[in-house]
Formats: sequence, C-alpha cells, structure tokens
Amino acid sequence: MGKHVKAQIAIEFIFLVCVAFVMLIVLLTSIRDQAIDLNQRKDFVLVKDLAYKVQHEINMATQLKSGYNRIFFIPEKLDNKNYTIKIEKNEITVSLEKLEFFLDIPEINGNINKGNNTIKNIGGVVYLN
Repeated sequence: MGKHVKAQIAIEFIFLVCVAFVMLIVLLTSIRDQAIDLNQRKDFVLVKDLAYKVQHEINMATQLKSGYNRIFFIPEKLDNKNYTIKIEKNEITVSLEKLEFFLDIPEINGNINKGNNTIKNIGGVVYLN
C-alpha cells in the first residue's frame, strides 16, 4: 500500500468518526428535549390533580348538609418541588415554577394551607381551616 492509500483511509476514518459524533449529538439533544417535555407534562398533571382534589373537597362540603366536617391533606411539595396554593375570591390557584392552574370554586370562608386542612359546613356556610 502506498502512502496515498493510507492517508485516504485515515481521512475516511476521521470523517466517519465525525459523522457518528454529529449523529450522537443530534440523538442526545432529541432525548434531552423529550425528557424536558415529559417533565413539564408531569408537573402539569401534578398541579392539575392537586387543584381538582381541593375543588372536589370544597364542592362536597357545599353540597352536603350542615354539620359536614372533614380533614384533608395538602402535601408540602409536589415531586420534591416547592409550589404555592391559594384561594382568592371564587378561584383556586396552584403554581409550580412557570406553571399556573386555575379552577373555579364555590364561595368559602378561610384559606388553604399545606398540611392538614379542616373543611366544615355550618348552617350552609363552608369554612376552611
């Protein structure tokens, strides 16, 4: 084999390694983007489920007769992430990072806390904590 043939083989090998490297980078970037999208969807489901849980508790208290009393739990964190939950006017808001989820609720007295919450229906008026 001549010098030119060896040089050509070396150049082709380097070219193939570079092509494989570029393909690997494209593949890893695609996987990372899909992982980020999956995490965002998971966060949305967590936020939505928590908001619907609280809405359900409040709806039950308003629909049942006077004397209803129940304790329900709101976690400190969602998937080890800090979040906020608040009730303003007739709306519950759950926020996690850049995500906010709103739901309408009946009128109640009180506010929601992380941890144990007590909801009561006294004379047709719902009290939270």
